[in-house]
Amino acid sequence: MDSMIIQENVLFVEGKDEENFFKAFLKCLEITDVQIIEVGGKDKFENRFSGYMQTEGALSRIKKIGFVRDAEGHEAISAFQSICSVLKKYSLPCPTEPCKPVEQNGIKTSIFIMPNNKDCGMLEDLCITAIQGSDIFTCVESFIQCYEEKIEKDKYNKSKASILAYLSTQIPIVNSLGLAAQKNIFDFSRPCFDTIKEFLIELYKSPF
Repeated sequence: MDSMIIQENVLFVEGKDEENFFKAFLKCLEITDVQIIEVGGKDKFENRFSGYMQTEGALSRIKKIGFVRDAEGHEAISAFQSICSVLKKYSLPCPTEPCKPVEQNGIKTSIFIMPNNKDCGMLEDLCITAIQGSDIFTCVESFIQCYEEKIEKDKYNKSKASILAYLSTQIPIVNSLGLAAQKNIFDFSRPCFDTIKEFLIELYKSPF
């Protein structure tokens, strides 16, 4: 984990899986000049971001800042507003809606809320969309349905369980979503990835 901001372009994400996922995604887009920083969980965004902003020269160095956060069990607007409150604390440009970059005083910011800037969910849900309909995932869905009949549903995360069950079918087995992305298990050309692709290109490739 980086201890300070060393590049002009920065992407803040929740955890290690997201860091590895976006390393693979940015490489696919041939975007090589972005420092990806994982904050250790959605509840640590404010504290960790504040820590980075307070390091010497951080604000003068940054040109473009992206944020990716899961909506989780709430609509995307809740997570979006949480990130906006962090930006306002440091008088940084604050977008009016997800996936719509804004620029002010030489700094450009944008926010993406998983899985689609609208619904509740997470990165795993976006990746599930990419594999739905495949023969293997049909088997996974049958397994999950059988499993749910035997447990209390509120005690597990269906999206994470579904992704891990799918990855367990790979040869060799892949034990995390981020590693799966780096091993090209998800096809980034699928339409479900278009919006996150546009978010990254518009923020990091488009001029001010």
